[in-house]
Parts: sequence; C-alpha cells; structure tokens
Amino acid sequence: LIEKAISFILVFLDDSKLLQVTIPSSPPVLAVLGGALTLPCLVSLAHPPPSPPSNGRYAVLSVPRIKWSVLSDSQETEILVARGDRVKVSEAYKDRATLLNYAHSPADLTLRLESLRQNDTGFYRCEVQQGLEDAHDMAQIVVKGVVFHYRDASSRYAFTFERAKEACREIGADIATPEQLLAAYHSGYEQCDAGWLSDLSVRYPIQRPREGCFGDMDGMPGVRNYGVVESDELYDVYCYVENIKGEVFPGPAPQRFTFWEAKAYCVSHGAELATTSQLYAAWNDGLDHCSPGWLADGSVRYPIVTPRERCGGGEPGVKTIYRYSNQTGFPEHLSQHDVYCFRSMKGSLQIKMCLTSSKER
Repeated sequence: LIEKAISFILVFLDDSKLLQVTIPSSPPVLAVLGGALTLPCLVSLAHPPPSPPSNGRYAVLSVPRIKWSVLSDSQETEILVARGDRVKVSEAYKDRATLLNYAHSPADLTLRLESLRQNDTGFYRCEVQQGLEDAHDMAQIVVKGVVFHYRDASSRYAFTFERAKEACREIGADIATPEQLLAAYHSGYEQCDAGWLSDLSVRYPIQRPREGCFGDMDGMPGVRNYGVVESDELYDVYCYVENIKGEVFPGPAPQRFTFWEAKAYCVSHGAELATTSQLYAAWNDGLDHCSPGWLADGSVRYPIVTPRERCGGGEPGVKTIYRYSNQTGFPEHLSQHDVYCFRSMKGSLQIKMCLTSSKER
C-alpha cells in the first residue's frame, strides 16, 4: 500500500513539472471602454500525461482546474473557474466572461470579456492546477477611454444634435455611443443632465435615484433614456475621448493667470492650453491636481482622483467652476486661475533634445 501511494504521488510530481501556462501577450494590453477583450492563455505538457483510469481519485485529480482572476487595488477577484466540461462564471461577470475556445480545445483557455468597464483595468491571472502542483501566467490590462458630460458656455441644454457633435470635435473628442455611456455607468459614472449620444438618442446615467433625476426608470438606478428625438431639440452632450498623444501639466502654483496670460504661459513652455477632453483623458490616466485651471474653450476645471472635501467633495472626477449658481457660464476671461497646458509627444521630444544639447555645451 505504501509503495502504491508513493508511486501515485511521484506520477503527479513528474506531471506537474511539465505543466506550462502561457499568456502570449506583451503587457500592458490596451483595451477600450465598452469594447471587448480577447486574452489568450495556453496550457501544455511537454509530454502527454499517463492515461488515467476512467474513474477514481487519479482520474479526478488529473483533470486540470482552470481559474481566471483579476488583481486590482490589492484585491483579487475571481472571474471564472472551469474543470472538465463545467464552467462557473462569477456573478459579477455573468453575460460578460466566457472561455472562448475551451469547449472544443481544452488546452486553449482564451478569456473573452465583453462590455469593458474602467474598473476592468488590472492584472489578469490564468491559473491551472493539476495533481499536486499548479502553474500560472499574468498580463496587465489597461482599459482606455472616458465618457464625460459637456455643455455650452452660455446655458444648459443649448445643443442641437449636429451642434453637439461639433462641440465634442472642437474639444478633441467624439460624441459618445450608447454602449460607451452604459459602460461608463457600470464603472460608477453619474450625471443628472440629459445629453445627446451618437444614435440620436438622449440619455443620462444615474447611480442614486432622486427627485429630478428619475427619468423613465422611476426609483431604479440605470441609464435614463428619452429615446430617439428630433435632431433640432436642445440638450447637452456626452463626449468620449480615448488617447492623447502628449502630456497635460498644470501651471506653477501659486501663480494665477487671466485666460490670455494662461495661453501665453503655455506657449512659453512649448505647449498650448489643454482641451477639456485632454484633461479628462489625463485624469483617467491618474492626474490629480486640486487647483482650478484654464482650458482652451475658456472653461475652468480641475482633475481629482483621490476625493477630499476641500477639493470638490467626496467623489472623484473632473470638477468644473461655473460662473452662475445654476451651473452655467464659464468664468470671465479676466478672472484669475491656474492653467492646464498640453504638450504633444513631438513637442516633448524637441524640448528634451534642446536640454540635452545645452548640457553637452
């Protein structure tokens, strides 16, 4: 009996040494808000394992156990677990996560994740257990893209559909799609202002239902939907930005500028006033600066990643300074604020080359 037990253990030890799990992707893998992610994971043995009996403990243990999980903010969350022909998807990933090819190719553990959210960013782990050992591989996934609310400088609800599309383009963004707004909502986004989307519908996302923000969903959270409306009706707009090819940087605290002084400051530093979309993209990439600053459209805003009471309250986001108490109007151009500049990658490279040249002299 002892000899059988030892040989049984040795078989698994030999097999486990041959177990290999590979995610053939170069980190980080970039994905987009509202889109889909296909993350390959392959499992292989250098030599086929011994053919097990059709039942019994050996047969059970020799069937690999597969687990996909994600590590984000120091917490590991299980996405799905599979063994044999059984696949169990965690509740938080129902209808979004599947093993794309596993049913007809058990060595292919490719994960498919639909309707990506901002909080899907993280380190994804593909793990296989077989017998007494396990193997795993990891890949970093970064979900790019942010949806944001935008309104005219003059008043609330001032955009026709065509003007709404143009307004997003003017600030370096695109009008958001319904799928992008829904993904932003599932990422925690809330805005109680009706805005145009790319399909001629008007919607807004609500996490905490309250009077004035019930829309068509009464007391339930969700994306309120007015449906497709006439293109000459007036609303705000939801814009979408994904990537900016450069860097956003604030002015020198505690110095303050008028709008025209802010423009001149940016130019003097090989840059230009940042657009609203560039500030949102920079915030989405981690920019946190508790100082309202001028942007190219004449608005004054500031990005907060870590909420604190003295910096706009308890919610993260890009905060806006309005002229009037009803949250309309941009500040007068002679008022003084900080500034946010944008330097393109090309401009940054030129400055670095100049600095290097100066040091060599």
